[in-house]
Amino acid sequence: MFQPPSYHEAYEQSHKLFGSTPLGPVAHALLEHVCTLFYGGHARYQACDTAFHDFEHTMQATAAVLRLLQAHQQHPRIAALQERDRLLAFASVLFHDTGYLKTRDDHEGSGAKYTSIHVGRSCFVAHDHLPEFGFSPGELRLVQNAISATAVAVRMEALPFRDGREWLVAAMVGTGDMLGQLAAHDYPERLAGLYLEFREASAFSRLHGAGFATHGTLLELLEGTEAFYTSYVLRMLDVEWKGLHRLLVTGKGPNLYVQQMLANVVRVKTMARLLSGDERRRTEWQGVTG
Repeated sequence: MFQPPSYHEAYEQSHKLFGSTPLGPVAHALLEHVCTLFYGGHARYQACDTAFHDFEHTMQATAAVLRLLQAHQQHPRIAALQERDRLLAFASVLFHDTGYLKTRDDHEGSGAKYTSIHVGRSCFVAHDHLPEFGFSPGELRLVQNAISATAVAVRMEALPFRDGREWLVAAMVGTGDMLGQLAAHDYPERLAGLYLEFREASAFSRLHGAGFATHGTLLELLEGTEAFYTSYVLRMLDVEWKGLHRLLVTGKGPNLYVQQMLANVVRVKTMARLLSGDERRRTEWQGVTG
């Protein structure tokens, strides 16, 4: 089976974190189980058919969370984490977008139609699947809170964390999801797929005023990316998740995730400018020939 580079990256990072611990076999089994889910190998679910929130995105987010966990292990802050806590964060990011998967009897549209409710659906999928890997009811509750931390409009203070440790696990997952998405090397090229997801979700849910439904065209989404980054992404990273992404700064070197996010914003701006020029020329041509 072909696997994207992000899978091998996530596998390598998980082996670094869990390979020498008693939780190594559980971590490996979780990774393979989620792979099976996304590729349609499970009896209940079809293969993932969303254009943006796919297995590759999940692996990109997973690799980012694993790097955060390793960095925190070396330089703890906010709260101490045990091996089991790190496994909970790993499980949470693996399942955080399983809510996009369609069941076998669902033949309408793609999983993108579940955009507005995918976080809740992901919580249910995790609740149904994780007990077979030895997760207790209390741990399932923590995983569901961590998945909820990836919601677009999340307010961390509104989630029912019992202590700083639980908050930290969830904030790791939220941060890793954001970094994995925005810092992906192909993020600019994949925005067309994200636009298609948003368009289908808007039509299916009829939530035309929702955040994902505010872009009438792909060009509008591209042109809004810089504002999205400066007004939303940075606030989430710095305020809601208390700057955990800064754990990835090593010594006096740069944060490679932040560097790649900024580079992606510049590339998207360029794409928007070129697309805008093409549309302007097309309009002018139609005016001449019409």
